[in-house]
Amino acid sequence: MSAVADLTTIVVNWNTVGLLDDCLNSIVEATPEGLGNEIVVVDNASSDGSVEHLRAHWPEVTLLTNAVNEGFCRANNRAIRATSSPFVLLVNTDARLTPGSIGSLLDYFARDARAAAVGPRLVYGDGSFQRWTAGSAFDLRSAANYLLMVDRIAPRRAPGLYLAEDTPHPFRPAWVSSAVMALRRSAIEEVGLLDDHIFVYMDDVDLCDRLTAAGWHVWYAADTTVVHFMGGSSTRGPADASTSPHALRALNRWFALRHGRRSAAHLRRLEVVGFGARAALYGAAALARRSPAARARMRAHLAHARLALEPVDD
Repeated sequence: MSAVADLTTIVVNWNTVGLLDDCLNSIVEATPEGLGNEIVVVDNASSDGSVEHLRAHWPEVTLLTNAVNEGFCRANNRAIRATSSPFVLLVNTDARLTPGSIGSLLDYFARDARAAAVGPRLVYGDGSFQRWTAGSAFDLRSAANYLLMVDRIAPRRAPGLYLAEDTPHPFRPAWVSSAVMALRRSAIEEVGLLDDHIFVYMDDVDLCDRLTAAGWHVWYAADTTVVHFMGGSSTRGPADASTSPHALRALNRWFALRHGRRSAAHLRRLEVVGFGARAALYGAAALARRSPAARARMRAHLAHARLALEPVDD
């Protein structure tokens, strides 16, 4: 490991060998001239030739290999503990940094001594905005606003879990996505690294919540855009129609641990109503338009509503 790096960029890989080259090239190209950026890839026991590919084509990258899939949090934490740079940048394999993005994110730390986490504006491959980039605190009020779609009607008066509008103005949200997240090492060492008990999903909400509670600042860098395809080794965004069931289960599990089982039961009731209403709307659209896409979304939201009825495991 480098002892003089200004920044450590960590990429956790699990069976996404086809994404690695573009991801790593974007990191190299986005690194400002003169900045010491140590790139660390943590491989979670991939079986697709990822390790062999990295050793053959990316000898300049520090490679850490796990014997089993340790999950997102444990893998990132291993790299954080193995390095010593003052700043850390987490990058998903399905993310592509843009020229100037690293410097722009690091500028927030220079401007705000209490800045601990900074996340860029995320867009899909076609350039459309991802509302799962950042959002409000995960509580019953914001969950109700999102699930009942009130945040779409009055986003400023009734903010939901996720951004309802694409704003050009940087601000301090409750959390930013760990798909691409810059961190101040001293802050995360103070409050604790990513929660090792979280395998994947909700890690960013949890960390940002702990940072804010300790008086640190979380910034949404609306002036910095990064591409996030959302669909590498898994799909992020627990309320998206295409999300994995693991994401919604992780949300409900985290909510129960943080807010108690009674509040978690209320959340799951809201999920049944909210996802059920979405399924009905998409079902009507599927009938009226004979739309396969609407039919697929109807089925996805019905699956979410059923999943909300499951008991929450510990």
